[in-house]
Amino acid sequence: METYFGFYNIDCKSVECKVMSYTSYSFALFVILTVCIYYIVSKKWQWVVLLVASMFFYLCAGPALSIYLLLFSVATWYGAKRIEKRRSGKRVSEKMLGLVAVLLIFINIGVLFILKWSGMELALINRVFGTSLAWRFVMPLGMSFFTFQNTSYVIDVYKGKIQAEHNFFHYLLYASYFPYIVSGPINRYGKMERQFFAGHAFDKERFYQGLLRILWGYLKEMVIADRAAIYVEEVFDHYYMYRGLFILIAVLLFSLQLYMDFSGCMDIVMGISMLFGIEMTENFHAPYAATTTAEFWRRWHISLTSWLRDYIYIPLGGNRKGKAHKYLNVMVVFLFCGMWHGAGVTYLIWGGLNGLYQIIGDMTVTVRRKVCELAGLNENSHGAKVRKKLTTAVLIEFGWLFFRAEGLQEAFVMLRRMFTGWNPWILADGTLYQVGLDVWDFLILIMGTVCVGWVSHMSSRLDLHRLFVSQSWLYQTVVILGAAVIWYLFGIYGPGFDPVDFIYFEF
Repeated sequence: METYFGFYNIDCKSVECKVMSYTSYSFALFVILTVCIYYIVSKKWQWVVLLVASMFFYLCAGPALSIYLLLFSVATWYGAKRIEKRRSGKRVSEKMLGLVAVLLIFINIGVLFILKWSGMELALINRVFGTSLAWRFVMPLGMSFFTFQNTSYVIDVYKGKIQAEHNFFHYLLYASYFPYIVSGPINRYGKMERQFFAGHAFDKERFYQGLLRILWGYLKEMVIADRAAIYVEEVFDHYYMYRGLFILIAVLLFSLQLYMDFSGCMDIVMGISMLFGIEMTENFHAPYAATTTAEFWRRWHISLTSWLRDYIYIPLGGNRKGKAHKYLNVMVVFLFCGMWHGAGVTYLIWGGLNGLYQIIGDMTVTVRRKVCELAGLNENSHGAKVRKKLTTAVLIEFGWLFFRAEGLQEAFVMLRRMFTGWNPWILADGTLYQVGLDVWDFLILIMGTVCVGWVSHMSSRLDLHRLFVSQSWLYQTVVILGAAVIWYLFGIYGPGFDPVDFIYFEF
């Protein structure tokens, strides 16, 4: 996918990710130096180390892009402070305060969507007026995420849930904290403020726990996601050459790639923050174990889902104004979610599908229960749960096809070709293993997926992190070194390989 970062159309990886990619040696060195300095200085000044490191990280993406971050941060910080001051002085009406808050929200979200959708906006102008304009706006690094954080901060100050931050540099750290600015999770100021400025002593157990989580994230990304990406890119880029099972497997592997990529990135982000003694909002909770699409979204990208619920769905009325209004609110939320992910009709269809799944699911819940009762089926049985999980997975996979396709035409062509020319023999005659991945690669994908699934299942029953840190330092060291060896042996990297950066870097 391509993103507009300048006055011309270029690959986002060449701008955002080349210098300080999470998978680069420079980033590893950067984190090591930051951690060392963090614990050398006084606790009082640790937040300054994080701020300087975050500014350096952001500047590596391009000094010009930092102007956006500073301007939006200044506007949000100053506006929120004025809202709190005027409310305490009781010299301005609630209506006026609301207008100020709306203006700040519009500045943040409005500009985000203008920039994100600039390509389609320009195409529409050219079509209507018969022009051939080729100008592009600049899309700053991590704007999708710091915009949502700015917006939640303004709303929470306006509602009196938190106090406005009077120190601009304190707020700037919240807006620019380098582990989460590129791909989330979307954190609330109230939670992060207490941790950023409290000061942290070195905690060996938490440090080891952070290292293990970082390695776990890299295993997901470089062993599974990057390997799956090879097959996915080949089929999606040359969809007209494939049909049947080739495309079905590509869709399945994309869902695997996306989950391992995004959750792996979150593991790295969480792990790095744990090195500093900081904990953030968990962003995944075994989403493919969900039995409904609504449950899936409570488990997938949790910080985004909770943000959409708190700042769009509930303010629109939630489920308080009847079924029809509730369904409208659900659809608005998911269409907004689609627009946030990218500029294109395919993203809107993906968002609309997920909204439609939940509406239909809610409308038919009584009928489905009656059918089960009449058929003598136990909805809580193991077989029923498996059936629900498979149904949910199929619906989600169908949506991912539109999410990944480059355009609407490509999506429908791939959908048609998936169900024509069925070719199950490719699993046996070796043809499947000529699309970028051999038998060994597929075996690693299967084993890696089973391993991640097993760990997720066990994590729901046991606190594996607590269990890990309760062991001896020798045991912890052996586990970490073992994970590093597996990463080295089975990871996708080295000469001739173009590393695939984290997908959500593009959003």
